[in-house]
Amino acid sequence: MTEPKNQLTESVRLIRWRMAHERFRFADEFRIIPRWIKGSAIALFVVGQVVAQLVHFFAPKAEPLLPAMGVAVAIALAADLFLLFFGYINRDAERRGMNSTLWTLLAILVPYLIGAIIYFLVREPLLYPCPGCRASVSARFNFCPKCKFNLHPACPQCHHPVKGEDIYCPYCARQLAGVTS
Repeated sequence: MTEPKNQLTESVRLIRWRMAHERFRFADEFRIIPRWIKGSAIALFVVGQVVAQLVHFFAPKAEPLLPAMGVAVAIALAADLFLLFFGYINRDAERRGMNSTLWTLLAILVPYLIGAIIYFLVREPLLYPCPGCRASVSARFNFCPKCKFNLHPACPQCHHPVKGEDIYCPYCARQLAGVTS
């Protein structure tokens, strides 16, 4: 009975760690999208506008230009947003050490954006450098695989997570000399 509770507390601890260490700025996240996808999105938008004007010019019974351009803008923007969104998923999965092709295909092929929602729910935390040896490690690791640095120190008595600079455990008051590597 305590096994599922321990798994739940570990999951909550991981989520809290993610929230504390991952900082997202739109500009930084937008930068990971490949330039060719950004260029394709711009070209797609321009092509949509040109097509709307050509349809207006060559149509025998021409509708007013403004509604045609509005429809072309809406369709082009929707296509651009999907293109940029799936490009972001591909690069984000790659930088998190996940199978980028698989997750991109899943996000594209599962209808109603359910695949994209699943990706954002189960994606791995960002890799970060080990404080001991600067090797890339996952937030899920407790110890660095290169230098055995304790990435998530815990109190040896009550097993609650503690900070590396703590001298005493804030939960049971045990002295923590030697807890960090």
